[in-house]
Amino acid sequence: MTTTWILGSMGWMPARKQQTACVLVELEGELILLDAGTGVANLGLCADVLARHEHLCVLLSHYHLDHVVGLMYLKRFVANKRVDVYGPGTYAYPRSTADYMADVLQPTVYASGHMGFARDVRYHDFAGSRFSVGDVQVEVRSQRHSSPSFELRLNDDVVYATDTSFAAEDWQGVRPAKLLLHECWQAESRDPRHSDVRSLASGVPNAFGRVVLLHQNPAWEDAERAEVEQLALSRGFELAYDGMAIEG
Repeated sequence: MTTTWILGSMGWMPARKQQTACVLVELEGELILLDAGTGVANLGLCADVLARHEHLCVLLSHYHLDHVVGLMYLKRFVANKRVDVYGPGTYAYPRSTADYMADVLQPTVYASGHMGFARDVRYHDFAGSRFSVGDVQVEVRSQRHSSPSFELRLNDDVVYATDTSFAAEDWQGVRPAKLLLHECWQAESRDPRHSDVRSLASGVPNAFGRVVLLHQNPAWEDAERAEVEQLALSRGFELAYDGMAIEG
């Protein structure tokens, strides 16, 4: 049984009482955090889940601030645990994940520093396009974005694709998964760095079991949000919200 909790469903900045990118997954005895935006602050909603685990794995799709700033919130929830943080690092960038996080969480900015938010903090770069976290097979796939960004797949249970433009041809022949968490930034195709709901509705393969749309645009006016929601529902998709729990 896989359980997924949406802790941060907004992109760029918190808005509409929604935090930025963060998803918690309990799978094959592992507890995995997909991105660490301000949604980390919602880990208190999963206190009983955290209590079952001595180890947390964090997978970062890329290093934009709305996806990593929550690392410094982790101390509130996992101070006595081991935390392994995986990021693209030298797999796609000039420097390692540890180097980038040392910059972001330097002691002049965050007193505990990039090694101080848990009892044992370890940083890793992606070890190729496939690697394992315990019994969980992780696959990463390059995405279109302003900086190198990666889709994250956990077995065939969860696919997490955020901060990317959507192109139907990129999904032809892709193995389906039980749950697809995909970003939805706009109703129409305007920003080439991000996805629009019309392209998703016409191009996401039917084989995916459940499709939930996150990394929503904090600049949406009510009319655009309503348009996105209507198009999503017409295709059987759901708009994510913070605190949403998905079983199976």
